Amino acid sequence: MNPAEAGFGKSVLSGTVIEDLSIEAGNLSIDDELESPYTAFYHFNAAHSYCIHPDDAFRALTNQLLHTHRHDRSTMDAVSLLIRKLPPQAKATSDDVLSVLALLLRQHPTFLVIDGVDECSDIDLLLRSIPELCRKSDTRVILFGRPHIKIPNEYHKWASDAPHIILLNDNSNNHDVTAYIIDNLHELADQGYFGISVDRSLITAIAKKCKGNFLWASSLLRFLRSDVMTPDERCAKLEKPYELNGLEAIYAHILILLELRPDAQRRFTASVFRLLALGVHRPCMRGFQKAVNVTPGERTIDSGPNFVINEAIPFLTCGLVEVTPCNMIFTHKSFKEHLQAVDAQTSSFSLQDESLAHAQLAATCISFLAFDIPKRPLGDNNPHVSQLLLSTQQVRSSGTSMQTNKSGDSGYKSMSSAPSSSQHQLAVPGSSTTPLSSLQAPCQPDWDADLPFLRYASLCWPIHLTRALTSPPPSSYLPPGPPQYPWLTPLSTFLTDRAAVTTWVEASWRYKLPPNLSRLVPLLEVVKSKTPTATAEGRELRWVVHGVRELSEGLNAVREGWGTRVKENPGLVWGGEADGAWCN
Repeated sequence: MNPAEAGFGKSVLSGTVIEDLSIEAGNLSIDDELESPYTAFYHFNAAHSYCIHPDDAFRALTNQLLHTHRHDRSTMDAVSLLIRKLPPQAKATSDDVLSVLALLLRQHPTFLVIDGVDECSDIDLLLRSIPELCRKSDTRVILFGRPHIKIPNEYHKWASDAPHIILLNDNSNNHDVTAYIIDNLHELADQGYFGISVDRSLITAIAKKCKGNFLWASSLLRFLRSDVMTPDERCAKLEKPYELNGLEAIYAHILILLELRPDAQRRFTASVFRLLALGVHRPCMRGFQKAVNVTPGERTIDSGPNFVINEAIPFLTCGLVEVTPCNMIFTHKSFKEHLQAVDAQTSSFSLQDESLAHAQLAATCISFLAFDIPKRPLGDNNPHVSQLLLSTQQVRSSGTSMQTNKSGDSGYKSMSSAPSSSQHQLAVPGSSTTPLSSLQAPCQPDWDADLPFLRYASLCWPIHLTRALTSPPPSSYLPPGPPQYPWLTPLSTFLTDRAAVTTWVEASWRYKLPPNLSRLVPLLEVVKSKTPTATAEGRELRWVVHGVRELSEGLNAVREGWGTRVKENPGLVWGGEADGAWCN
């Protein structure tokens, strides 16, 4: 076990350990006749909902070892015998995966490296399962995590009661991190980042501030490489090392730099931070790009100088956001915590007021629906089904209804069921055994391929607006001026566009989550009661509340009266438009 505070290089060290074990494993066999150990690894990451459960780790480890030993006849025979006991077309359960993994560990000497244990959703289950897997096998395990993890007593008793917990602290890797900083700063100096007359003794002085914290060192280097700073400004920072003492100080200086960027880039960066920190779930990469380029109240142009591509995000965020081929995450979760603590009156990137951040996300989603979606049916109607959307009175008189499940705070009702843990394929790396939210999209249907943000915007704007109206600002933060409603004008525009509303309704049904605004109506009523009616904002809010109430009633009537048939053919919602059935 290798615990350490944030930033002491646990993940970097784990990567080095994995590489060393993989390369040097052949030299570790005591007897030439014995098999050399194999190495399998896993990294828990709270930024990915599919990488946090113990079953995710066990499936990934099993997958790696099955691939490693795929040419070993005895291993394949044993695994085949286990699988033969399962009925045809069955999916592997968690117990099945553990059985296969235990068999692989018993047959072959193995090193297991598991990083980010503190980000596991069930640490107790993970730590209980590992000893069971390793019994009667030649297996060695190294775990990396934060020091607050409670280690079971049996971990201390292995190998003749010798303790197997190594604490990383200020002194553990201080020499290595200091050398890393010095080498990189000298390289920057050679490239002219500090001008031509920099005093190189300053490099040694600032390197001594690292205190063994690799995250501080890497953040400092990203800060000093920023294109916003001039060589003289960088040199001035080296002359005042006390201003860069600690990770929070580095984050604060980076945010100050980001404030100096042009307005469009600053707004874009703030959108990235909001969606990463408070998004209901992570849109696909193209959807994320579309979302952070949306300017509420305007149509989004997918080209031109103002449209920013994903590859530019690390540059625009000074390296605080990492972009991979399939995802986008904060470089370290401590930065999200910093954004939630930074004073909103001193930084436009602050997430201290989460209600305002959710309001801005709601405005983004609603604006996309109002300006950026086609005002026509998304798919072909079924010609064999008649138009269903009757008048509201006729719909209410129908006794037809259906069983649904509600999401926690959105008011949506889902007709789709998430897969259970027993339905996952065996040994798929990163596959989750926890129920997936029906808001997530494992595959994209053909009809919305050109609208990658449609799923998120359609299903999540009521969630964000609900959270904005039910999450008061922290008591320590009093936002200046009158309450801010960034969602008000986009929602007003959206409600007046009948085709846009109908497209949203059809999309929601196609995503198996019929729209339901019932919970929003009383929340909006409270906001209206607190806003002076004599103001332009008060008058607009009064109209919006009326429009949302009528729309909610119409949606409830369609869902309760004709839900089964609209579920089969969502395009039918366009059939009642001429009669004014629900979208008045």
